[in-house]
Amino acid sequence: MRDELEAPRDIARLIRYGERFGPNKIDVRMWNVPTTTVPAQLPITSGAIAMFDPADKKSWRVFDRPAGAGQFRIMLSMLKTPNNDAAKDKVAAIVIHTGRPPIARWTVAHWKGQKKPKSGDELPRIASTGWIALMDATGGSPGVINVPQTSTQPIEVALSDGRRALAIPSGKGEFAAYWAVDAQDKPICFVIDFDAISQKDWKAKVT
Repeated sequence: MRDELEAPRDIARLIRYGERFGPNKIDVRMWNVPTTTVPAQLPITSGAIAMFDPADKKSWRVFDRPAGAGQFRIMLSMLKTPNNDAAKDKVAAIVIHTGRPPIARWTVAHWKGQKKPKSGDELPRIASTGWIALMDATGGSPGVINVPQTSTQPIEVALSDGRRALAIPSGKGEFAAYWAVDAQDKPICFVIDFDAISQKDWKAKVT
């Protein structure tokens, strides 16, 4: 079993359809390739997932835990408002499915080559200027990649070297990631929390 910090909050709530946070609730949906009904996938061949800010070539980080290899299904966790105003929906989390349930525990995802955090106050985070990108770690950082100035939908970015990156409009902030693992410590899914939910709503009693 890998030595990883237990998640300091109940991350499972972010991927539970109908879960309530204050007046809002979670809607989990498949992310499809734009203009099609084809489910989008994140291709990982090296077993390692990298995360970075597309506007900052120095932000490239590779996660320590191997994810396995495959074409991994992508889901969006949306925070929906009570009046179903789609314009006010926020992306609460991005979910990359790398295995099958049941989930035994949630851990903090930390960087390869760096010490794991010792507490919830030391979570490894990536600062975003508006977008976060994910891709296979093979080949290293692609440098700065172009993304739209304004968008509410994730996009796939084809790079000049043939690789593909998944870019998600995250808003400005610093974001942490988590692993769900099974009883054999195999990764089931990878989740980035976009901090769309206030601390007050996280702590509020669910009724």
